[in-house]
Amino acid sequence: MAKNHNSGKSDLEVRAQMNEEGRSMIKPLSVLAALVIVALSTAFLLTHRGEQAASAQGNPPATLNSKPVVTSEGWFRGDPGAKTILVEFGDFQCPSCALARLKVAEVLKKHDKGLKVVFKQYPMKNVHRNAMLAAEAAEAAGRQAKFWEMSELLFSRQAEWTNVPDAMTFFTKYAAELQLNLDKFRSDVTDNETRNKIYRDMLEGQLASVHSVPTFFLNGSMLENIKSEAEFQGLVDKAVQSAQ
Repeated sequence: MAKNHNSGKSDLEVRAQMNEEGRSMIKPLSVLAALVIVALSTAFLLTHRGEQAASAQGNPPATLNSKPVVTSEGWFRGDPGAKTILVEFGDFQCPSCALARLKVAEVLKKHDKGLKVVFKQYPMKNVHRNAMLAAEAAEAAGRQAKFWEMSELLFSRQAEWTNVPDAMTFFTKYAAELQLNLDKFRSDVTDNETRNKIYRDMLEGQLASVHSVPTFFLNGSMLENIKSEAEFQGLVDKAVQSAQ
């Protein structure tokens, strides 16, 4: 029988070796193909279920191009069960945010029922040297149920601490005025979870195209080019009335 001059093996031996090598390659390829099929099937089922859930809620399925919805989670005032939700991304060192709190207080006074106002942290730390520390102080006060009280002091006394090298001295004084446990307050200011919570708010704002403060979202839609307080209040009034 003819020999293979390259290896010294017969044609039958060479073919047998090739078949054996082919079978050894088929096994891992078969396993890989099976894994790909399982992965694709799982992805299809998850996507299908997601579309069914979205359809059941009356919403279109999410796509990569869709903008994330601003959530209603965070420090809030007003009616917790309200259908109308006003979300503010704010910075305690921002003068415009200090003024904005007054118009927010007005709409809350007018709509003590039917309106929920949520505050999310968005310290512009690149331009406001003490903004992040102020946000941390407010969060720390919030752990002792005094977030809004500390917020009011931070805004109303903004001129005291805006440009000082050690703003924590003022924030500790405010905490004492609010009769907070000062040891806990100082500890919570520097706690990692405090800063992580602030970063979560900031990330949500960035994904929602927040570029300045204060930025407001009314029922998930950004309020842009508002020219007056009357226009702002009119939009909130209309939203509350429509929800009733």
